Amino acid sequence: QMLRLHLPDPPVDSEDESQEEAAAGATAASSRSSIPMDAEHVELVKRTMAGVKLPTLGIPAWASQISEEQWKDVVQRTLQARQS
Repeated sequence: QMLRLHLPDPPVDSEDESQEEAAAGATAASSRSSIPMDAEHVELVKRTMAGVKLPTLGIPAWASQISEEQWKDVVQRTLQARQS
């Protein structure tokens, strides 16, 4: 907010979600958290993500005007504000 940036609110879970969908979501979340992330897998993810290039049209103008550290600070403060 100090840089006049607006981060969207996190998505709100639908209240009319069925029990079956909730159970499926819990199972999916559980299986995602069980992926082995030993050093070899971490390096594989790093190499894969290093090859990802975003199209420059998808980058807002303000993003080129602030440093990575400034952006991290804005995100961190926003997350802290939402938690309190």
